[in-house]
Amino acid sequence: MSSVRFIQQKASNATALTVKGVHRRSLIVSAKKAHRPIVQMPTFHRHYSASPAIQSSSSNTVRQRPIYVCATRQHVGKTSVSLALVSHFTKRFGSENVGYIKAVGQQCMRVWDEPLDADADDEPGQYVLVDKDVKLIRDHFGLSHLRFQDMSPVLIPQGYTKSYLDGEINNQDQTADIRRAYLNIVKATKLGGGNHNNNSITICEGTGHVGVGSIVGSGNARVAAELGADVVLVANGGLGSAFDELELNRALCLQYGVNIAGVVINKVQPDKYDQTREYLTKAIDQMWKGPNGEPAPPILGVVPDRPYLGCPALADVESTFGTVLLSGSDHRYRHYDVGSNVQGRSIGMSMITTDLAAFLRTIQRQDGDARTMFICHVTRDDVILGFLAEYRRKTRRGIPFQSALVICTGCDDGMGDVSDIELSPEVVDMIRDAGPSGPPVLRAPGFSPAEAAKHIRTMTPKFNANDERRVTRATEHYEPYIDFDLLMDRTSSTSDVAA
Repeated sequence: MSSVRFIQQKASNATALTVKGVHRRSLIVSAKKAHRPIVQMPTFHRHYSASPAIQSSSSNTVRQRPIYVCATRQHVGKTSVSLALVSHFTKRFGSENVGYIKAVGQQCMRVWDEPLDADADDEPGQYVLVDKDVKLIRDHFGLSHLRFQDMSPVLIPQGYTKSYLDGEINNQDQTADIRRAYLNIVKATKLGGGNHNNNSITICEGTGHVGVGSIVGSGNARVAAELGADVVLVANGGLGSAFDELELNRALCLQYGVNIAGVVINKVQPDKYDQTREYLTKAIDQMWKGPNGEPAPPILGVVPDRPYLGCPALADVESTFGTVLLSGSDHRYRHYDVGSNVQGRSIGMSMITTDLAAFLRTIQRQDGDARTMFICHVTRDDVILGFLAEYRRKTRRGIPFQSALVICTGCDDGMGDVSDIELSPEVVDMIRDAGPSGPPVLRAPGFSPAEAAKHIRTMTPKFNANDERRVTRATEHYEPYIDFDLLMDRTSSTSDVAA
């Protein structure tokens, strides 16, 4: 069984499988593999022969290999680097000449996939499951020449690993799905700018660290080897810890014979920027030289930390607590700098433990630019109503109101049992009356204020296809710090046509 058929089977089973909140029985996924004309599939080696060729002169041809972006662990900026790469190359070659694929995905969403050919009457559109980053990249950069199902060939939802180990999913079929999807991406990008277009490039985004997916035979290093891709390793800033993580991931690349094109160091403290670049360059040069004196992979970029990109939006808070805004849904992608202090001193997040008068003094002193996420318990009807009243007061006076309120409904009886206290229907009605444009208010079911504050403070915000502001700012922040010319040199080779 292939990964596509596995997902279709699970979608039709009576047993419900949920992928990040998506009910599997509601999904319609086609198992048809030959969804568009397929180019002949050769044997895959590290420098894959289907990599597009760029004519550089009358006698030389530059063969561009796919670029596979991997991280040393989760949450280090792999998608941010992928955004920067796709952004640069769409401007350099045109969006129709850039391919993107996330061969193995985990967090899925349901999208409508249209056939590419206008005359494909025998191939209707269909709903497919894709990794959420595929939706983000395709929509943000307008990669409409690529089909969703080619951009996300293998997904690993709940139950997939057990089915693979039980022999219900065939590794050869799974690998064939990835190969076929990649070949379709290459074909679409080579034809995107015209039948004679050769200036094309494909960005492959991995999942987590280099070894993720190994248990189902599709680890990042193995997939990169199958596609003949060169790897870009992304690591968080630091010296010892950063190099240690890079070394662990490099070992798996070496095992599969995958070339490391270079390294991107992310989230570097600005005051340690020069130090980080200097000493990590020395470490890599000394430790990663080839056995015959080949030069070590270069540092392609050092990206300074930008705290805004780590600030959660209200949509992130909704996802964390499995809830939706009762009011203020128009502000779902408003970001909050929650800070590290949850005792009322941080302007970003504040637990309300005072009486109503003290809370009102705090919120009334805030100017129109203040953006605080207040947290209270469901029993504090006075605080909830005071919050709504202050919103209306400032609105009448033409003063912007950007604060949000998280209402925690969890209650611990002191014996370890946690119960949930319902918000009174009358208060819910008052909150909802504020409407989508009103102040953002949401519930945190089953959480105490202290637990909710901890979850908000420690969450790692993820990119959302609808959060254009964060996506744009991340792209604009990363792109200037990456040496794309060096990356192209490291991932291409020149051959003599006459030869």
